[in-house]
Amino acid sequence: MNDLTKLTDLRNDCLWRIEKSEDIWYAVDRNREKTAIINDEAEDLCHGDVIELTQKGKVIRLHDGSSSSALVYVTNQCNSNCIMCPDSVKARTRPNHITCEYLMEYISLLPSDLSHVDITGGEPTLLKHQLLPLVQCMTEQAEEAEVLMLSNGRSFADRKYAEKFSAFSNKKFKIEIPVHSAEPGKHDLIAGCPGSFAQTMAGIHHLLEVGVEVGIRIVVSRLNYQELNSIIQFIHQEFPSVKYINIMGMEVLGNAWKNREMVWIEMDELKFYLQSALEESFRCGIEPGLYNFPLCLFDRKYWYCYKNSISDYKIRYFDQCEECGEKLRCGGFFFSTYHCTKYKVRVLG
Repeated sequence: MNDLTKLTDLRNDCLWRIEKSEDIWYAVDRNREKTAIINDEAEDLCHGDVIELTQKGKVIRLHDGSSSSALVYVTNQCNSNCIMCPDSVKARTRPNHITCEYLMEYISLLPSDLSHVDITGGEPTLLKHQLLPLVQCMTEQAEEAEVLMLSNGRSFADRKYAEKFSAFSNKKFKIEIPVHSAEPGKHDLIAGCPGSFAQTMAGIHHLLEVGVEVGIRIVVSRLNYQELNSIIQFIHQEFPSVKYINIMGMEVLGNAWKNREMVWIEMDELKFYLQSALEESFRCGIEPGLYNFPLCLFDRKYWYCYKNSISDYKIRYFDQCEECGEKLRCGGFFFSTYHCTKYKVRVLG
């Protein structure tokens, strides 16, 4: 084929999916129109990548075609101001320039055989009713994928809004919502918003009542690590239909970095409380997950709760980790944690 186009010469007013067929690389737009591209330009790309070209011809990879998971980032804005958020106030309050049309185009180009999709922000529900068609499009684009939306749950205090999401109750769709404390005042302090506890509790109740699966997240900090058991007991009593709780380590950026003296705690100090929280979850019949911690922090009997969760580009390992027989199973450290922790890793056989 002689009629080949350089990748950087593609139109920049649309997004493209990269496909390879019979040794020929193509850029495919939303309308399924194919443009054959020069192989040399595509050698760093994968079949299934979704890309965007800037006005200066720079190629931005929005989705990695080699991954079975995808991220749909819908807004930078948020209606809370969590004290340990990895985003800064400036990042969360600047204007949101991501349009729904852009998001719909991006979703339409994602592979149909994905296994997992995260819809996140900021706070996705700030899109209000524009969020619903995005979720609908995503569940239709990858019908077998588990679609997980991360939310603070506050918008669902409006029962009528929560009822709109009942349309997804028969799909592989769920929402994960953080509970920072069983004490309203402590939760509001951590969320940086008075009244957020009451809104979040109402929101979770409304979602569960209309058939939407809800999971709970607990982000562990110096402010709540000693009350993990009481949070889990509260969740079990308040929301008996909740099936799982994810216990999350912090990413020390943004607000978390600014407030690090208040929120950071060394991992060795967390171990007892984390493992006790796992046992409390078992007693309550709730499935726990461990995210964003090094594997060597935990006793081996708890490893099956461990999730390798940190994005590849954020992962850092210490030199000693290279000798560890479980490195491939371990999620390592956030690069921000790597630079502030004094944790001494254990080399596992």
